[in-house]
Amino acid sequence: MDQLVTQLEIEGEISGQTIPALIRQISQTGETGVFKVVNGKVEKSVYFHEGRAIFATSNDPQDRLGELFFRQGLVSLANLLKAAEVSLGTKKRMGTFFVEFGIIRPEGLLEGVTEQVKGILLSIFHWTGGMYSFKMGPLPTEEVITLQISTGDIIIQGIKEIQNWQRIWEAVGGLETSYQNTDQIEKLTKGVTLSLDEWTLLSHLERSRTLEEICSASPLKDFEICRLLWAFLVLGIASKCS
Repeated sequence: MDQLVTQLEIEGEISGQTIPALIRQISQTGETGVFKVVNGKVEKSVYFHEGRAIFATSNDPQDRLGELFFRQGLVSLANLLKAAEVSLGTKKRMGTFFVEFGIIRPEGLLEGVTEQVKGILLSIFHWTGGMYSFKMGPLPTEEVITLQISTGDIIIQGIKEIQNWQRIWEAVGGLETSYQNTDQIEKLTKGVTLSLDEWTLLSHLERSRTLEEICSASPLKDFEICRLLWAFLVLGIASKCS
């Protein structure tokens, strides 16, 4: 991964393995700053506070709150178009319009914005092209709504949404690649939400096992196993054995 690092100012080109590793790297710094990804006209930013992702913004129309509510069936097409018209003319946020006209409850707006921010953050895990940068410093704004989710959960959820097999295969290696838990597993799994099957998968890595042996021992689908192993590698929970 080609990158330039100068006092936590990081920039470079995005490849198949870039985003999960960078999210983890920035988290480990414990610093505050903005992580930005750009591809063509689309730009998304993740705000980090003391190493924790707390907010995200996007100029992609698909990430707009109004479209999120529309896809969920919470607002009608007529209300979506009216909100867009009012927002364009008054610079008022669409969410404010929905609440003022009784279309969405205030608590529903809070839930919607939280889901919107989380969706933007998880969406960048799908990026395999474009440019990225991280600049340490004060955040440009203080948002009332912030994500309450651990970096570990973000990385696991983000990787579990990836469907591109080539990216996953490049990360995990061949059938003879061996894996084992690291001595940091107890510390690194704190605050991480795992299912019983996922904890069981980790138990199989108490000693060195090949990918083929792991797939044979776990009830999870091989595709799911490979994605989880990638996530465990990024988090430092497991490592490849030499």
